[in-house]
Amino acid sequence: MAKTKPRPRTFGILIAALGGEGGGVLTNWLVQAISSCGYYVQSTSIPGVAQRTGGTTYYIEFYPVPISELGNRRPNLALTPMPGRVDVVITSELIEAARAVQGGFVDPKRTTLIASSHRVFAIAEKSAMGDGTFDSDLALKACHEMAARAVIFDMEKIAADEGTVLSSVMIGGLAGTGAVPIPAAKFEAVVANSGRAAEASLAGYHRGFRAVTEVGAVETPTPASAPNTIAPPSFLADRVSASWPVETQYVGMAALARLIDYQNNKYAALYLEHMAPVIAFDRAHRGARNGWQLTKETARYLALRMSYEDIMRVAWLKTRKSRFDRIREEARAGDHEPVRITEFLKPGPEEFCALLPIGVGNWLMNRVRRNGNESRYHMGMHIRSDTVTGFLTMRILAALRGLRKRSWRYAQEKAQIETWLGLVLRAANVNYRFGVEVAECANLIKGYGNTYRRGVANFNRLMAEIVMPAIDANRNAAKKVAEARDSALADPDGNQFVALLPGAEENGARAGSRAAALSPGE
Repeated sequence: MAKTKPRPRTFGILIAALGGEGGGVLTNWLVQAISSCGYYVQSTSIPGVAQRTGGTTYYIEFYPVPISELGNRRPNLALTPMPGRVDVVITSELIEAARAVQGGFVDPKRTTLIASSHRVFAIAEKSAMGDGTFDSDLALKACHEMAARAVIFDMEKIAADEGTVLSSVMIGGLAGTGAVPIPAAKFEAVVANSGRAAEASLAGYHRGFRAVTEVGAVETPTPASAPNTIAPPSFLADRVSASWPVETQYVGMAALARLIDYQNNKYAALYLEHMAPVIAFDRAHRGARNGWQLTKETARYLALRMSYEDIMRVAWLKTRKSRFDRIREEARAGDHEPVRITEFLKPGPEEFCALLPIGVGNWLMNRVRRNGNESRYHMGMHIRSDTVTGFLTMRILAALRGLRKRSWRYAQEKAQIETWLGLVLRAANVNYRFGVEVAECANLIKGYGNTYRRGVANFNRLMAEIVMPAIDANRNAAKKVAEARDSALADPDGNQFVALLPGAEENGARAGSRAAALSPGE
């Protein structure tokens, strides 16, 4: 019996706009473009209140099958959007995008979020006795984390430059994403036929379209630096703006700030060099259709892997002024009240080797591992960082980060990172989702001591027993990789993880030797 072809589901678009920003015009344009494809479409609106006490929302739902193929049947379309069932959310302002996220309309597995990064302050923000403004960085972060794909740029500036309305830039950005199953030419046609202001509207449409489809066409919003991070210099930030897809630049800028704070500008530049082949691969394999997930996940985990927490990093974090201020605030200590701060450290062999040259570190770790004493040699240390002696001890340790790139630990991490990046690209060449899942496997390696060793061991076994055989056989193992990774993260004892490995019992010795080959040379 032949299988019945699955019916397409309805497609929902939610528009959130402020008064005077053309939300109604945008809705009419979209309805016209959808209708011109012969689809059954419906639109509704919920009016808001003037002066930013509430926004106006418009909801469009259509069935992506020509009416001519439906006969006498018609789909039942919803009058209002349902959380988790909206395909595209487009907003005219950043906090409106955050409100859509808060309302559950932006689904991380389904929704493309298109928003302008500019701010129009609400009445509640303006009337507050103190600083009542909402945190734009927090809103930006939530939008990027909660959407399957987030496209955020300054639409207001483009509209002002072109002397047009915001809605023309919004529809151009929407067309550029390809998120709606409508040819871009249909959107352009309705804007071109929009009346006396058609020429200016068309200019706004084309600028919005290019902002999404052309690298470096717009300046992408980046997170403001936290008090303890260093903003990326222009020569690094410009490289991200010029070569990274617009949806991924937020992650790239945040990574640069983190790595500059961790080491220096040259280290952040090394990060960009590592990412260049991944971005090139993503572009060559139509990454936009997949929300640039390969670039985003690799960029995120590469920044975390490159900023591993060694003893220099711990000392640096523990001696920051903001940390002492926070401790005093939590202790509710007065300006003239002393606060005692004792740092409890328990470094092991890896932590000590992080300070040693590569050759000496290899020799020491070989001795420790040969005797099976990796978990035994941990030294408990209590350092009073509120005293001059204790503070200077911690600062001296922090200052040793200048030697980090010549250390044993850095060599280990560098080798692991290069192996991982190579496998990400090889897996993605088999199947895009396979590559994304391998990229996310970097999350297995974290912490220190036993947690770190277990993470590295699990990562190596997963690569050796699932990822590499699948790559060699040109087989998509995305689902298997995700299951094994999730089980390793959820089960500290590793029983579930081992059970998912193919031939775990009978092939243990062979798999172990292959995993060992993945480990950095001693």
